[in-house]
Amino acid sequence: MAPGDIVRHADYPQWGCGYVIRAKKASSEVFFRWGGKRRIDAGEPLEPARATRVEAGFFSLCAALSASSWSRGHHSVYAIELDRAVWRNRAFRERNPGGAAGGCLYVGVTGLTPEERFERHRAGTQSGRFVREHGVRLRLDLVEGFSRLPYRIAACMEPRLAAWLRAQGFAVWQN
Repeated sequence: MAPGDIVRHADYPQWGCGYVIRAKKASSEVFFRWGGKRRIDAGEPLEPARATRVEAGFFSLCAALSASSWSRGHHSVYAIELDRAVWRNRAFRERNPGGAAGGCLYVGVTGLTPEERFERHRAGTQSGRFVREHGVRLRLDLVEGFSRLPYRIAACMEPRLAAWLRAQGFAVWQN
């Protein structure tokens, strides 16, 4: 395995294809399309894979970044659970015609830690109105692996993760 290879993790097929950022003897860093950036130990089952046309475009964006850009990355995609009262807002409902069976979320990108960004939302500093009025708690479990990324990757993943969360039954507000 070498940097730039496209792989799959046999134990986590839900992560989709991954782009090898860095490969060492003991471990590798891989950015999986739906699993985020992961450190994979040498003994874990990674298999060569072929990217679909859609994935190929995304992985070319990954390839345009150097390994040091990935190391310096400090942006995160974050999710905040919103109180169900946000559903009363017409704009929120119109953005989510599939309903809110899984709950309501706000998804964003930040260069701060997600915790610091959530506090800024709550304090009204650079705050989205839905988070300021209806923010309940961070839901980092829904975006695990999507932290410490280069900005271009985080910004690219934000709308994709929002769409994926909608498909999972969540109502999502994302700018």
